[in-house]
Amino acid sequence: MTDERADQILRQTLSPEVPDEILNRNLKRKMAAKAAGREGTMKRFNMKKAVILAAACCLLVGTVCVASSGKITSLVSGFYHKEFESFEELSKAQASAGFSIKAVERFQNGYTFSSMCVNGTKGLDENGNTLEQYKQINIDYEKEGESVLYFHAQQAAHVHDEGREADQSTNVDGVEVEYYVDTYKMVPEGYERTEQDEENLKRDDYYISEGADEISETRMSYVVWFQDGVKYSIMNIKETTPSGVLFEMAKEIIGK
Repeated sequence: MTDERADQILRQTLSPEVPDEILNRNLKRKMAAKAAGREGTMKRFNMKKAVILAAACCLLVGTVCVASSGKITSLVSGFYHKEFESFEELSKAQASAGFSIKAVERFQNGYTFSSMCVNGTKGLDENGNTLEQYKQINIDYEKEGESVLYFHAQQAAHVHDEGREADQSTNVDGVEVEYYVDTYKMVPEGYERTEQDEENLKRDDYYISEGADEISETRMSYVVWFQDGVKYSIMNIKETTPSGVLFEMAKEIIGK
């Protein structure tokens, strides 16, 4: 799979809202699979992971499946989208999102602001009814010769904390910062899982997602922390960024 195709799959937040007919068709397909005694070909995400993914990588036609938590069974990202071209417009982005955040224009390691947007996510029940909706602030940071890093912030009230234990963690001025590395296997629609797939899916850090042109695997690394009622994350959706790098970037924002 090309990098362009991977970006298309992993960054659906930059597209318009998913048309109702497409969304409903996918929801009906998942319901039919459940009725037939199978959960479909994609491992369900817990709510903590799904909130992160909805910001930067909607993995099934704009929809991320989540494990049962209350009545929300899927998240759809992209119902609202507004772009900002410069870091100086952060105050406008905050006004659009309805909450304030901490952010920097340039990190000490050279990663620099490249773009910013506010987008929205809807929490749906199994029939496609909207039960919750909220906005996030997303900032892309670039550095020559390195993968883009994606910064995400949303109000903590919309986070359902059911995530797995962090791979690593550190405390920064009383704020706990957690580091994760997850593996995603991208597969075409209708992919039949192998015995090895079934074994891999027993892990907390492995996911299979439909919607790709061909089979491929990618590893996502990210840090997450909560501060002053806001959940923050910095992620690399193409490869593994060392924990120390992401911890230092988080430290710069926390201490701002």
